[in-house]
Amino acid sequence: MNKLAVKPKVDLAFKKIFSENHDLLKSLLAAVLDIEPSEIQEMKLENTEILPEDINKKFCRLDLKIKMRGRYVDVEVQLNDHGDFQSRALYYWARLFSEALGSGQDYNMLPETIVISFVNFSLFGCSEYHSNFVLKEKTRNEILTDKLSLHFFELKKIPKEIDEDKKIEWWLKLISAETYEDLSYLEKTKNQDIKTALDFVGKLNADEIFKKQIEMREDTLRNEHSALNWAERRGKAEGQQQMIAAMKANGMSDEEIEKIVRSMPQ
Repeated sequence: MNKLAVKPKVDLAFKKIFSENHDLLKSLLAAVLDIEPSEIQEMKLENTEILPEDINKKFCRLDLKIKMRGRYVDVEVQLNDHGDFQSRALYYWARLFSEALGSGQDYNMLPETIVISFVNFSLFGCSEYHSNFVLKEKTRNEILTDKLSLHFFELKKIPKEIDEDKKIEWWLKLISAETYEDLSYLEKTKNQDIKTALDFVGKLNADEIFKKQIEMREDTLRNEHSALNWAERRGKAEGQQQMIAAMKANGMSDEEIEKIVRSMPQ
């Protein structure tokens, strides 16, 4: 298989595709929110610039912040599972929500705030690729407010054969594409926005300078993932040593301690 040098699900590529093509971003948002693109009358991107130093910076978010007539939207892709993504998504929502209220403004002025996350791993124990969380009363299912909405799209769960009538599935296939064969699958679409996106992804894969930037960004993301895994392993090892010391202090034999340690998950 001919692998893409520039994969749309790498945050740097994702941000370039949708920050430089507002019609494509509008089409993607409409597919996520299940509305017509014509319903998005006003759209303003808050953070379109990609700074050179961001490419090599660990733990740097290359998300898109969007204002849409009464709505604030944050869109991002996440390649690696660090085990805390649900909490992170909620934190992103809370920060964006709180930042929207100006000094002296009434709380009723707080906007509907939406976080959209495309993740390259399994996040929930379900077969559906899309999960949408809102605030509800636990037993009555009564909506507390329409100001919170968290959308998660798990790219690993996209069906091999997509429903041609579901616009979101075309976009998910594009975002998750890793090979030229994946792009070829999308060429049968009648959706002009997807065709435009395919052309743009093709141009990015022919751009030697941007390909080098993507390579550096992927290296940074791999190093970030390795650093977090190392920190987790070190934390477990240190915790185990402290536990062994405590068991010895309580008079347990080496045989008893070894039996307990062997039974622990690694």
